[in-house]
Amino acid sequence: MDKWDRILRPKNILVGMKARRSIEAIRELADLLDEDDGVFDPKRFLADVIQREQQGSTGVGKGVAVPHAHEDSIARQLLAVGISREGIDFAAIDGAPVHIVAMLATPRKHQKQHMELLAGISRLLQQDDVRRALVEARDAAEVLAIFNGCRR
Repeated sequence: MDKWDRILRPKNILVGMKARRSIEAIRELADLLDEDDGVFDPKRFLADVIQREQQGSTGVGKGVAVPHAHEDSIARQLLAVGISREGIDFAAIDGAPVHIVAMLATPRKHQKQHMELLAGISRLLQQDDVRRALVEARDAAEVLAIFNGCRR
């Protein structure tokens, strides 16, 4: 089983995000993880992701943001993905609106895996065809298929 299969589940994918600002988007995706047994303390997780975002935007450019938390209230690696056709103001480094938000949650004890997953997500989402396909995806199953079909 590939790493995306282990950490990204259909219930943690939202096509058609309503958020227009970064903190709203983080809350929207964190809500998906509230019911996941991998997050022991959803309020702390949300606070940690927001605090990280306030330290500096996770809008990495090309319509992508990768908010993340790496802390003890997380039991296992999780990924939530949101797609916004309208775009979200994430104060991205290129000033462009964000259409793909990939929120990563990892336990503090998994420092190496956290960095590897961030790098893997970044590599995947740097590909124009992958970004285009994700923004055009109709549902969670299609987003998951794109992640699993575009492994590097």
